[in-house]
Amino acid sequence: MRITAPLCSCIASLLFLGNTSFLSAQEVYVCVWRNPERTMTRLFPAARDYRTVSLPITSAQLAAIESASGTTVLPGQRTQFQYFVMLDSAGATIGYTAAVTQKGEYGAIEFIIGLDRGFSVTGMYIQRARERHNQFREEAFLRGFAGKSIRDIASISDPYGAGGNHGTRAIVQGLRKELATFAVLVAR
Repeated sequence: MRITAPLCSCIASLLFLGNTSFLSAQEVYVCVWRNPERTMTRLFPAARDYRTVSLPITSAQLAAIESASGTTVLPGQRTQFQYFVMLDSAGATIGYTAAVTQKGEYGAIEFIIGLDRGFSVTGMYIQRARERHNQFREEAFLRGFAGKSIRDIASISDPYGAGGNHGTRAIVQGLRKELATFAVLVAR
């Protein structure tokens, strides 16, 4: 992975905050889409290319995202939002993809979500995770969020309720956060 200068300075400032406060690399939650060319058609079979978009997040936008999602945006995700515009063979936008990282019990859970042009979930898949409980990996669990949109953020909850675990809660929090971010920054 090539790290650009703005990302390097962002990570460096997050890793060392003053002389007394230090975050480890595992506490900086930046997610990369690991195999975009190979996996973009997993969520968008008609996709032939993609365009990367990076947007700054102001403090007011961050507050709006956290309020709408009901969760705190993690370190590494607080100043910039990156997503991918999915393009068909004619170069027309057919949807959006975002690489999401959320804190699990045993480390970061990375997952990819696809959104149609109306900002509704078309699909999701787990990219990487170390969690021991695998409920969050089940296809039925992930498919259960299909059709949820930026208008549904407040109603998205863990279908397992109290029977859920760190993994299922992390997916719900990450999805709510991502939809809120699209609502505040992209769908305006």
